Amino acid sequence: MFTRTPRVKISTKELEYFQSDDEKQIGFVSVDNIDGTYHALLFDRNSLGRYQIVDMDLDHETIDEARSSLAEMMDNYVPDEKELQKGGKAVDLFTVVAEKSQIHPNFIKLKDEGFFKAAKKVIEEVGYHHEDIDGNFNDQLQSINGFDARIWELYLWCYFREEDFEFDTTHDAPDFMLKKCGEEIAVEAVHVKRTQGLDEEMAQMEFQTVLEKLRNEMPVMFGSPLYSKLTHEYQHQKYWELPHVKGKSLVFAIADFHADMSMTWSFPAITSILYGIEQMAEKDEDEKVTLVSASGNKFAKKNNVEISPLFLDDQYKHVSAVLFSPCGTISKFNRMGVQAGYGDSNYTLFQVKMCYNHLENAIFPNVFFNVIDENSHETWADGIQIFHNPFAEIPLNPLLFPHAGHHFYKDGVLYSQMPPNSIISSTTWNIKNLPFKMRNFSFHTQEIFDNIVRQFNL
Repeated sequence: MFTRTPRVKISTKELEYFQSDDEKQIGFVSVDNIDGTYHALLFDRNSLGRYQIVDMDLDHETIDEARSSLAEMMDNYVPDEKELQKGGKAVDLFTVVAEKSQIHPNFIKLKDEGFFKAAKKVIEEVGYHHEDIDGNFNDQLQSINGFDARIWELYLWCYFREEDFEFDTTHDAPDFMLKKCGEEIAVEAVHVKRTQGLDEEMAQMEFQTVLEKLRNEMPVMFGSPLYSKLTHEYQHQKYWELPHVKGKSLVFAIADFHADMSMTWSFPAITSILYGIEQMAEKDEDEKVTLVSASGNKFAKKNNVEISPLFLDDQYKHVSAVLFSPCGTISKFNRMGVQAGYGDSNYTLFQVKMCYNHLENAIFPNVFFNVIDENSHETWADGIQIFHNPFAEIPLNPLLFPHAGHHFYKDGVLYSQMPPNSIISSTTWNIKNLPFKMRNFSFHTQEIFDNIVRQFNL
């Protein structure tokens, strides 16, 4: 779950992992990145729920010597309970602290239902390491007004840790102060708030309705919270004026929670509200695909106030980039949990994901149907997209985020650097007591899709 400190990777490379029968102790054999010797290290859980080093034997000439040493350590290990209790009490995110009338129904599902067993376990593990800077994380995670925002923050924590960032938790705001390779950046999490009622059924929208929403409604829905963060003050200062942020790249990380499944289709509105462009793929007479960009778009709110694209507004020069993902949901935690071995055999998780298609002349995305199990290779980075501000006073270094998709604007055109199979949209099916075995398959053209539809009568 990427809960160990990234600096471990600088000095050593972990090669093999071992566990005690009760899974309480873990050990690993590593190789020293400098002198090539092998190390054996043993860890036990302390009272904070974190793994604490309890024994080590370093600088072996061969890996077999390190393995033998670790086996002997584990055979002879006797816990020092007094030492392990020194840290205090572990964080328990699932002890109810919110007012009963204010508890989010999705928190109750996460806490109690078997469908989300794997997600709950992942969040428990992450909770042992996540620092509650402002002191109200538990209450907000459980509440109607805070659940979506806190899930999004937990997801970002996991992604930043996976990208080997370290966290400076000495400041209350912005949400994340990150360090890596001698560089520091600030990240403030923001989300599009829910407008659909919690007991309201998901709307079944026609494709044309989605297009209409993407042209004006969704850009404004993304733009409002992003602009609010720009004007927000903490201790009477804007984020970029804070002493610990000044001179560093500032990133706003946004997710769309306005309605059930909205993340699966709202992605294009980000480029509209940030750059004022709309892109369409067209085929010419020779069947060659060209990308047609319409730039200079503006948007109107209900009171007829015209909104300019954010990155083209001089006020937004203080924001280096906007980070977005369609994957920062409970389903993501569920999939990562099943992959990590926390799943329940009574439930089958099946992901349908649309990914960027790198084939020349491609219009159709790569589409994958994957059964999630311990052989899956999903990462927290899957789906992360970073939109760079071309007019930022302090640009963001894209090399700090090697597993994200990066988007750059120049002269009315958006240029994108996308990792293989970068997720555009993802849907997860969670099925109990499935009476047959599912299999994986994929396609990247309309013809293959039509054939699959005929074959399976989907």
